[in-house]
Amino acid sequence: IEDVMLAINKIPGDPIEGRVIFNRQGCNNCHTLNKSEKLKGPFMGQIGSIMNREQIAESILKPNASISQGFATNLITDKAKKSYMGFVTAESADRLVMRDITGSVFSVKTSDILSRKELETSMMPTGLANALSYEEMASLVTFLSRQKN
Repeated sequence: IEDVMLAINKIPGDPIEGRVIFNRQGCNNCHTLNKSEKLKGPFMGQIGSIMNREQIAESILKPNASISQGFATNLITDKAKKSYMGFVTAESADRLVMRDITGSVFSVKTSDILSRKELETSMMPTGLANALSYEEMASLVTFLSRQKN
């Protein structure tokens, strides 16, 4: 991972190619760039205002290293032994509201919850950048670093 980080720091990257890679690699299946889109995973439309290139690259290469606030993966099992996995979006004394990675929202009565576990792993799989060349990774990072909506 460190060799990738060192290499992409020396490559400016092409943001137009980065957008193509963002879509081709399926990043857009979970991450939105416009606030008008259905929120699924963390919003990337202003990531360039929040993180620098190195932080963005690290988030792609090591998604479990730092999970964005509000996006910790929770695994809920109810009394009927049905499991739910997603992000907690609201919680009250009687109801837990969650959103899964597709953006679907669902709720569970707290009285029906048998177990609840916050997972230490991100819903973003590791290895998504393994098939990318250094130039492609640099382009993806450059594209994301310019998202400052």
